[in-house]
Amino acid sequence: MLIFFLIASGWTLDLAGQAQEILTEIWAFHPVAATQFGIHKYDGQMPDYSKNSLIKRAKRFKELKERLLGIDTLVLSIDELVDYYLLVALLNDELFDLETRNIYEQNPLVYVQACINGVYTIMIRHATSPQERMRPVSARVGQVPGFLEVARQNLKRPCDILCEIGINQLIEGEKFIEGIYESYKDSLPEAERLEFQQVKAAAVAAMMRFGYWLEKNQDKSARYYLGKENYDYRLRNVHFIDIDADSILRIGEHYLALAARMIDSLDRLLQPSARQMVTLPQDFGREDVVRYRVQEVNNLRDYVMAANIVTVPEWVGEIQIVETPLFLRSLIPGVAMIPPGPYDESKTSIFFTPALPIIFDLAEAEYFYNYIHNRWFLSSAVHEAFPGHHLQLSIANHHLSVVRRTFHDYFFVEGWALYCEELMAKSGLYEDTIGAMINALEGVRYRAARVIVDVKLQTGVFDYEDALQFMVDTFGGSEGYYSREIKRYISNPIQPSSYLIGKIQLQELRQKYERMKGNDVGLKGFHDELLSHGSIPFMLVRKLMLPAPQ
Repeated sequence: MLIFFLIASGWTLDLAGQAQEILTEIWAFHPVAATQFGIHKYDGQMPDYSKNSLIKRAKRFKELKERLLGIDTLVLSIDELVDYYLLVALLNDELFDLETRNIYEQNPLVYVQACINGVYTIMIRHATSPQERMRPVSARVGQVPGFLEVARQNLKRPCDILCEIGINQLIEGEKFIEGIYESYKDSLPEAERLEFQQVKAAAVAAMMRFGYWLEKNQDKSARYYLGKENYDYRLRNVHFIDIDADSILRIGEHYLALAARMIDSLDRLLQPSARQMVTLPQDFGREDVVRYRVQEVNNLRDYVMAANIVTVPEWVGEIQIVETPLFLRSLIPGVAMIPPGPYDESKTSIFFTPALPIIFDLAEAEYFYNYIHNRWFLSSAVHEAFPGHHLQLSIANHHLSVVRRTFHDYFFVEGWALYCEELMAKSGLYEDTIGAMINALEGVRYRAARVIVDVKLQTGVFDYEDALQFMVDTFGGSEGYYSREIKRYISNPIQPSSYLIGKIQLQELRQKYERMKGNDVGLKGFHDELLSHGSIPFMLVRKLMLPAPQ
């Protein structure tokens, strides 16, 4: 017995040691991402994506993967086995980008977003003084010119769409950095103010030059899509999904048609009064909309707890609702959430919402007053706040496993949030239950269209214009909105499919879990156990929640 314990604990220690080694290597390679996770050791650093560094990192990640695959998984506990698979997925992801996808040679957004997010991730985190915040900002900004020189050396035939996105983000990023200087110059000691002024000027000039370079070197014929083989590889080896792109496409097409039929049926039952517009008061303005959004989120938190939907731990932090920064608006036309870093002291999420006009004209005032009266923000708050992303990711951040706190699987994160839209529509949250179900089904329909566009873009069936036309034909409305959406799909493959496919996986898990448990656990019990396992692929959640019969 003692010998067995020593062997087993030895393996455990080996896995724990390798986990820390792998994560440290990834954080050192991606210091901006490390800051976002709350690892502040690298806050003053920009990434080293030079060719020699990329070669060394690829070699190092292969060595780490080989060592990891050498572990005898038979002696691992179920929780250790989950960590093991997640570490394999993290290394697969890094090696895919380095050796197969070659994003450091093809995707200019790797460099553009590192420049901007490298600063933004520091600015949104807590700091005890202006000097504490600005020192790492100044250090990163000072490295931007050299970093973008590496980008020019690395990039080969960057595609025009990614270049267009990058150029627009650079323009707003330049304004962002200039704005930081204007906001902080009077609160810094003279030496630090002068230093930041100098590095800021050099960084902004370098960003302008890089934008001109992208415009000159963009290639309209360059491929920006993964291809079916690579799409399927990522499904299997990063997200542990055992179906291929063709199957996901068929699911998207099926749910697009199904949701449309269900919406049409329910729409016939909806009373016209449920969607009536209301009269505008004279003193209505921007601040009323801001207060409404905050109140909606706070009320939703209370409702989720009172209705026994899921446990909301006392330590779950607050939500700060802010307008989407200019440099992100080209990619985020709607709402979005930045959760607290799993290793950060701050527990506050940043909830991005579209910018409001400073002064409403009559049409805007009428729209936003009815926006409040009809509670049009509520479904967004469900998805992003409670019981959606903020709650789920806050709970995941407290997992005991350092690996699970680090891993954010698209399909779990977005699948949970989309599942919550229907869940809350059925819960009695809305006065108009039929209207709420229609809205939830509209969400499913839109995410089904995303699946179709994502798969067809990434397998080369659609180009940008095809995707844009498909969205306009399917939903009508403004091309401008869909244009920004499609550019986001192009720049972040597979993520657009994760909402619907993740929800379907979650619903299948719930059905099996309820059959296994019978009446022993209610809906709240299922949700509490589900969220307790972190943001990990559903294949691994099933191993934890549906143990194989002995």
